[in-house]
Order: sequence, then C-alpha cells, then structure tokens
Amino acid sequence: MNEGSPDQWRAAAERIDARIDELRPEANRHVIGQHVISQVLLKRFAVPFGSNGYKLVPFNVDHPDRRHKMASPRECGKVKNFACFASASLEQVWGRLETRVPDAARAVDRGDVFQHEQHVQTLKDLIALHLVRSLNYRDVHSRIFAKVYTEHRTALLTDQSDLLRLAVLQRSGLHLAGPQGLAAAADQILSGHLQNFENGADFRVRIEETFAKAKEMISGGGLEILVPEAGEFLLGDTPALAIQQGEGRTVFNVAIGDSTAIVLPFGPRHLLVGRTPRTGMNTATPRTVDFLNQLQIEAAQQHVYLRPHRGQDAVVRDYLNRGGRRTRERSPARG
Repeated sequence: MNEGSPDQWRAAAERIDARIDELRPEANRHVIGQHVISQVLLKRFAVPFGSNGYKLVPFNVDHPDRRHKMASPRECGKVKNFACFASASLEQVWGRLETRVPDAARAVDRGDVFQHEQHVQTLKDLIALHLVRSLNYRDVHSRIFAKVYTEHRTALLTDQSDLLRLAVLQRSGLHLAGPQGLAAAADQILSGHLQNFENGADFRVRIEETFAKAKEMISGGGLEILVPEAGEFLLGDTPALAIQQGEGRTVFNVAIGDSTAIVLPFGPRHLLVGRTPRTGMNTATPRTVDFLNQLQIEAAQQHVYLRPHRGQDAVVRDYLNRGGRRTRERSPARG
C-alpha cells in the first residue's frame, strides 16, 4: 500500500485525529518563544563574558555586511510559536531528552563517551531532535499537507465521485447537483483536516510522531564524533542535516531513509555523525571541517551562530562573497 493511497491516508488521518482529541484540553497551553536549537547545545558554542554570561554572535547570512550584535544562548535559536497547538506538552517531550545532554556532553569532552551506552543513545536522540524540531521540517510538513490535501480532494471529485455522491445520499438523502455540489461536499468532508492543519494541531501530532520514528531509525546506526585537526565547527540555525553523498556530490535535507549520514555540530571541537557504519572518535581534516561548515551556512534559514572575537565572521563573509548559498548541492569533502 503506497504512502499516499486512500486506505493508508484514512488510517493515518484517524490516528492523527485521535491524538489531537487527546491533546485538545491543553490546546491553548503554549510556550511562546520556542527554541528550535537546544540551549544546552547553543551554550557549547558560546563564550563567557564575566557577569554578562555566555554570548554568541547571530550572523545574518542574508545580510553579511550588517553589524552583528552578541546575544545570549537564551535569545538565540528561538522561533515564536514554532508549534501553536499544545506546545507546552511538546516542550516537555523535548525537555526529557535535553536534561540528559549535559552528562553526555561531559563524557564527550572527557573522551570516554563510548564507554557509556546511555550517553551514546542521548547523542543519537539529540540528532533526531534537531532533525525534526526545525523550520525545515515545518516547511516540509506544509508542502506535504498541501500536496496530499490536493490529491485527495481531486480524487473525491474524479475517481471517487460516485462514492462521494453515494455517501452524501446515505447521510442526508440528497442528490448532489452538478460539479459545485460535488466540490462543496468534498470540501465539507476535508474541512476538519484543513482546520487541524491551519490551527497547528496536525503539525503538533506529526512532529511528535516523526521524532519517535527518527530516534528509532538513528538508534540502529553507528555514531561517529569528529574532532577538527585545525579550526572550529560552526553552528547554523538548521544544524542537523540528513545528507546523501555519492557520484561526486553531496545533497542535504534528504529523507532519513535516503541519507548516508546525519550531521550535527556539538561544539566548536566536536561534530556528531549519525546513521553511519563507523563508531568512535575520528579526526576531521581542515578540508572536511571547511566543507561541513559550508553545509551549515548553506542550510541556514537566516543565522549562523559564531563565537565572538574568533574571526569566524570573516570566514563566513568570505564564503558568502564567493557565491555561497547559490545552490543546494556541493562536492563532497575528501579527508
């Protein structure tokens, strides 16, 4: 049964509707400023400034010559109303993972993380979290909903029109008159799904489901942690990237099942690589570091978060001035 088949679509819709009904009593419990990048991750890239706390520089990749001011990790990586239906309970889902990250981070910094399976699992789950809790995923969700909604509305008006007429006749005793009546009946049947999309309920449930599936898919693979031979890793505002390498090129933002690896910067001196056959700490050549940093710039929706006074702004500005972000494909790095 294909993913878009009527039977599977109906089964998925029933499952989603059931979960929405469970969440409806808390629909209006919101967290307004929601982090799409965990503060614990942002802080690993930040620099302490005495009593002013930790600071980052949100570098706007669309306006590289603008003066970029420092900000705290709390102020960075936030999206107002990222999820606008029962977001408080969704934050609890993320929070249960994020509270485990500091212990895993200390193990990474000590170099003994692979001696602790629970920390390895935490890092894999963190990759999954940032893969789905992203503006990229929200954009993909919107595009898929629009496509599926249009396909099923079209099916109701064409291949399934006889079934639609029969359903209306059985329910109301009315015979649909002309194409306008048929369209009105199709819109009425689909109205609940459209409403759940527009009020954010569909996104709220699907992102929770996708997070669970992503964790399962990433858990079964290896985990590699790259340490730069020279230089530092950058952090973009869409940091977890499912990439596919082959035939002399690298494409990012592919489906998890199509990816050859999923990368997530985990501080200036570490980068996590999930869904890989390799496990352990390995060194990244300067060329590989540059390539992975370019991916962060390419994938960024708006910002790359820099460490103050490290000269990274010149590196990013130079890449952009040389024509970066003109394409979504790059030749793969070779270490």
